[in-house]
Amino acid sequence: MQRESRNGDGATGNGAARSGSARGASAPEPRWQTLIGSIRAIQMELKRREPQRCIGLSGNPSAPESAIAVAEMRLGRKLPPSYRDFLAFSDGWSNFFNGASLLGTGDIGRAPLDPSHERLLARGRLLAFGADRTGSTLFAFDTSVRLVDGELSVVAWVGGLGIDCRCFTSFLATILQLCRAELSTAKAADPLPAAESGARGWLDVG
Repeated sequence: MQRESRNGDGATGNGAARSGSARGASAPEPRWQTLIGSIRAIQMELKRREPQRCIGLSGNPSAPESAIAVAEMRLGRKLPPSYRDFLAFSDGWSNFFNGASLLGTGDIGRAPLDPSHERLLARGRLLAFGADRTGSTLFAFDTSVRLVDGELSVVAWVGGLGIDCRCFTSFLATILQLCRAELSTAKAADPLPAAESGARGWLDVG
């Protein structure tokens, strides 16, 4: 299987689709949250172009700290700080990308997986936090090495392409790049009239 190492530098966009846990008015938005907002904006454009696409445009309600703590006790390990923050923002997200869902506190580490996914996880080093039902897409934390900031690196398989990312935030930056590439391809194949595209300036993500 081809593997590609990518950390991604997805730029900030329109911000998150909805507010997360309470923060001070002057506190900057976490980068992972900004990236999710940018991903969602592009997914909305793709959905508008192809309404039959199965794309989840919003996540689940936030998970309470108690649910996150119970999930960590069940797993026998602390989740990466960025994914803990994500769960406090959205306890999972169905059809997040390429048919794969981000798993919430009740599913992470024990959601039923396609047999091909099970083989990849058989050695126990990887902790799945996202998967589809066809066996083509899997997102997992590499639990063998924890970084100094508490993060875990991410290993992902998307349509047969292997991707390595430093952490969950870098993984989201890579997903943003893939979404941008998909939107560029869609625009080249079927450009919208200039008047319609110009009326949707909020879809521009930096």
